[in-house]
Amino acid sequence: MEIMGLAIVIVLVILGMLFVVKFVMNREPPKFRAEFTQTQLASNMLNTFLKSNSKDCSDMSITELLQSCAQTEILCDNNQLSCAYVETAAGYVFSKTLKEWNLKYHFLVYIPNQNPIINLGTADLTTGCPGEKKSKIYPIPTTVNTLYTRLDICS
Repeated sequence: MEIMGLAIVIVLVILGMLFVVKFVMNREPPKFRAEFTQTQLASNMLNTFLKSNSKDCSDMSITELLQSCAQTEILCDNNQLSCAYVETAAGYVFSKTLKEWNLKYHFLVYIPNQNPIINLGTADLTTGCPGEKKSKIYPIPTTVNTLYTRLDICS
């Protein structure tokens, strides 16, 4: 009889631990934390991408390549123009990070009142992210005008 009572207690403890794991450990993070994380992710991804260097374009940074793209394009070592090189690099970097993490994104490089220079992502490229998004915009000054880069991460 004592062994049966001990077995019942052990079963009750195991059931209690299952409830703890199910309801406490698996709850979603608070919404404000997720929003802050997405905003920081957009900012950090764009900042890191713009400061990274190219290996095929005279070791220039992506920012310098975008400046040359807006002014007079240069030819990289792999026979690609600077705009095409940045677009290829952005597609590779964002597909290996944001796309792998199942996050929809929209990356845009543009001069105001002109057609976009680079427009890529997993979101709709004409309308951008449907619904809520977290964005970061970095202006890049050039001798001609200001170029803007924007990364939207869709919620």
